[in-house]
Amino acid sequence: MLRSILFNLIFWSVFVVYLLLMYPIVYFSSAETTLRLSYRPLTRWMLFCLKHFAGVGYEIRGKEKVPIGQVIIGCNHQSAWETMVFSLLLDDFAAVVKKELLQKPIAGMFMKRLECIPVDRESPVKAIKTLLKFGKIAYDAGKSILIFPNGTRASADEHVEYKSGVFALYKTLKLPVVPVYVNSGKCWSRNSFRKSPGIITMEFKQPILPGLDKDEFFEQFERNMETERK
Repeated sequence: MLRSILFNLIFWSVFVVYLLLMYPIVYFSSAETTLRLSYRPLTRWMLFCLKHFAGVGYEIRGKEKVPIGQVIIGCNHQSAWETMVFSLLLDDFAAVVKKELLQKPIAGMFMKRLECIPVDRESPVKAIKTLLKFGKIAYDAGKSILIFPNGTRASADEHVEYKSGVFALYKTLKLPVVPVYVNSGKCWSRNSFRKSPGIITMEFKQPILPGLDKDEFFEQFERNMETERK
């Protein structure tokens, strides 16, 4: 508990102050500059604090499996950890986020500058239309797309059905989808103040090449994810 108190106190204090200091700079910046000046430094700060205050390390496996060029990264979602770490692993990408985040006073501006793709989780039909609209814009700009097909965070031992958005992007953009499994929930569980010491593992799987129908796609995608979850 002491480790968790130290992490939350030190990490979030610096996090908030840094965002406030960077706000006037990022407000007029491009997505690339925002990524370099705000997202990546804060991610490195998070990893530093997790290691030194909470006893949480990490390991990235299989990154070499990501094809050169544009891809769709489909990752399960267990904590805030993976939403930040991808900033260090991907160069030019647009992340799919719930639209409420873009409406927040300060964090929302940063996400807009990062050209995140907003979706309305309360309206599945509208969400798919918006996802494909902004996904095509990101694709035309040469970006890869990061999506969390669970649609929400889940605990490490919880199975959440994968939403159809990842397949809609796969079918429309005809890009390979790289499944990624992360077990961050074992150290940083959903809505939990407490951080548990350990090693978070993120593993990139073999890409799913374009051309599969929906059943075939999800059979491959879920097989990659469920193998790791077990």
